[in-house]
Amino acid sequence: MIVMTQPKNKSDICPLCQRQNGCAVIEGKELKDCWCNHTTFPPKKVVEEGTLDLKACICQSCIAKLREEAELGLKRVD
Repeated sequence: MIVMTQPKNKSDICPLCQRQNGCAVIEGKELKDCWCNHTTFPPKKVVEEGTLDLKACICQSCIAKLREEAELGLKRVD
């Protein structure tokens, strides 16, 4: 028996870790309800260097890692 599953919506997947990004807008909520309104982000250049697909939001965990790397002056090599 073959079981068909719905493909995941790529816009709800973090392009860095491939986990759910927790975007409230994708979940049908308002932007004001999203976690991203309550956090600080690293410089845009750092975020862009770390992403594979800028069409999807990065998750809270990856943003925290990018922010920490930027604060420490580290550069990603993966």
